[in-house]
Amino acid sequence: MKEKRTRYIKIRMTREEMERIKEKSASYTSVSHFIRSAVAEHSGVDAKQKLELIRELGGFYREFRSGLSHVGGNLNQSVRRANELSAAGLLPPSYVTEVLMPAILETRNTLDGIKKELDAITRKAVKL
Repeated sequence: MKEKRTRYIKIRMTREEMERIKEKSASYTSVSHFIRSAVAEHSGVDAKQKLELIRELGGFYREFRSGLSHVGGNLNQSVRRANELSAAGLLPPSYVTEVLMPAILETRNTLDGIKKELDAITRKAVKL
């Protein structure tokens, strides 16, 4: 038989804190159920270490994403310069269309895919 809950805790909080708890507990049967579940899930040392690791991973992914954005910017500058040289007649147009552009497009698509994956992983890790 399930033990009857007869004890309670009073907690003082701001209106904003209470609203945030109500929002987060919407998928639970009650605010009490949400709080009991949160305490059970996050009270151990192991859970604290996991949360810290998730924060560190989030920072790593954000930093990595920033680096990828920088590389993408450099790629755009290279393409612009190649186009300028080509327009000035200093670069054969066949080189741009046959060699440079396919490589650039492939690199850019790869970078965009990595950015999307990093965004998804970071959002998922932060939600945990």
